Amino acid sequence: MARAAFNLNLFSNVASPDPGRCLGGHAARSFLETFPDAADLDLRIRLFCDPNPNPDAFEPWVETVRAALPGHEVEVHRSRGLADGYRRSVELSEGAYACQLEHDFVFRADRIPHALRTLTGAMAAGGITHLRFNKRWNRAVGYDHFMRPAEGLAAPMCRVSGRSNNPHLLDVAHARARVLPFIPRDAAKAEGLEGVVELYAGGGHVYGPLGHPATVGHLDGRALRWRDGLFRRLWLARRTG
Repeated sequence: MARAAFNLNLFSNVASPDPGRCLGGHAARSFLETFPDAADLDLRIRLFCDPNPNPDAFEPWVETVRAALPGHEVEVHRSRGLADGYRRSVELSEGAYACQLEHDFVFRADRIPHALRTLTGAMAAGGITHLRFNKRWNRAVGYDHFMRPAEGLAAPMCRVSGRSNNPHLLDVAHARARVLPFIPRDAAKAEGLEGVVELYAGGGHVYGPLGHPATVGHLDGRALRWRDGLFRRLWLARRTG
C-alpha cells in the first residue's frame, strides 16, 4: 500500500551573509523529532527561501538547511517573501495535510505527546482546517478574541477566532479553495496571511486544552526581542553544546 503523502513546507529568507546564523535546519529537525511517525508517511520537504537581503549567500544558506537534515531530500524554491512562498507551497503540496513552518520556530516536543497522524485524523473528524501550535500558553489574547475547547476529538484542541502564520497544520484542499484567493499573487512579505485572512476563511484551532503551555518557541531570526533571544541562546546551547 502506498504511503500517504505529507508536506513539510519551510519558509526562510537569507537574513545574514553568515550561513552559520541560518535557523531553518533547527526548525525542520524539531518537527521530525516531535513527530517521529512522519517517517511512516511519504514526507515531502520543501524550502521556500527569499534570497534577500543577502542574495550572494543564498546557496550556502540553503546548504546549511540541507546539512541539518541528513537522509532527507529538500526541494528548494526561490521566493519573493513569505506570502509568495506560502501560496506556492499550497499549490505544490501533494498531501491532504501540510505543516507550514517558518524558519525561526521550533517545536517543543515534551509538550506535544500526540502523533502527527492522530492530529490530522482529529482534524479530519472535526472538520478542522487550520491547527496552530501556540507560542504562548493557551488563552484568549491578541487575534484570539476567544478560545473554546473543541469536544469529542482524539487530541485536545481549542477553537479560536484568528489565524496566524506561526507553525500550523493545514488542510490543503481548504487552503486552495478558501485561503489562496485572498493572498495577492504580488503580495510582499507576509501580506494577507495574518490578521486578515480569517475574515474570509474563518478562524482556526490551536493544539492543546485551555491553559496548555506554549508548544513552539520563537528563535527570533531578526534578534529583535529580548525574551525570544534568551530562548534562542538556550536552545542553541543545548543543541550545539
